[in-house]
Amino acid sequence: MLSPGPKYSALLEDVDRMISDTLRTATAELQAMVDHLLARGGKKLRPLLVFAAADLPGTNACAETGEALLKTAAAVELIHTASLVHDDVIDNAARRRGMETLHCRWDSRAAVLAGDYLLSRAFDLLSTLEQRKTLLPLMSRSVSLMCHGETLQQGKRYDWRTTEHDYLRFNFLKTSQFLAACCEAGGIIGAASPGQLRALREYGCNLGQAFQIVDDILDYAAEPHRLGKPVGGDLGQGVVTLPLIYLLRSRKREPALLRSVLSRRGSLGAVFEARLREAVKRSGALNTAARKAERCIEAARQALKSFPPVPARHLLERLAGAVTGQLSAVQGNP
Repeated sequence: MLSPGPKYSALLEDVDRMISDTLRTATAELQAMVDHLLARGGKKLRPLLVFAAADLPGTNACAETGEALLKTAAAVELIHTASLVHDDVIDNAARRRGMETLHCRWDSRAAVLAGDYLLSRAFDLLSTLEQRKTLLPLMSRSVSLMCHGETLQQGKRYDWRTTEHDYLRFNFLKTSQFLAACCEAGGIIGAASPGQLRALREYGCNLGQAFQIVDDILDYAAEPHRLGKPVGGDLGQGVVTLPLIYLLRSRKREPALLRSVLSRRGSLGAVFEARLREAVKRSGALNTAARKAERCIEAARQALKSFPPVPARHLLERLAGAVTGQLSAVQGNP
């Protein structure tokens, strides 16, 4: 992720310290899992969205606002980390950010409990805020939607007729609505107007869609060391993402292969998976998906036009550009 500049870098360091303090526990095994999670770090995109969104309305910061922002930023990072812990259990993922996942080092039960602990501490932080009457419902609804999205996507595993509409809905529920909620939370603390809050949500939703599309492109095209996790996992798990949807929709390409895939129910097997991944790369589906991500990024930038050209807006625009900037290594594919 791009450098956010000295001001926001210092704030993100404050978030790290608050999270470390918040997660201290007398339970030795739980503390060991917490320490493992803290050691792998993270990009802190969601806390950064909280801080930048709060700066957009141009309010005068005060000590109370600063404390609310810091706690909210820490809370959203804890919610995000908890969701990753739970996702790793569901997907049986072995590595995350280049490190062994909790459920592999300990076990699935311990990992789920650790994720639950992170969620509880996040909502403890939010419950202390003056804005808790708006922030608690916002974040609790967002977590509920993430769970709903995961349940729906699990129900569509190995459904090779999954549509683009289905895919975008899953993305909204699992990813983009939470980024939108982070932006809205910052706007609430920064005293944004209703119109500004709508613009912040629009930015976050489009950023989240692009973010997930790019991640799904890289799952086909990137090297594992670039992502910090194995690639090709979605197809093996039966999760149908946008590049594959575009290939399956273009019946003129690889007709025999696609007929065989669409007739199957359940796992394709290693040989078919390898053939399908290569077909996606040859078909131009990655570039088509990249163009969809770029349109989402343009929509995110447009949502910021109602704000003055202050440093926070420039940062959000650069964050949007950095999302699709990850695709430079795959743009040369057919």
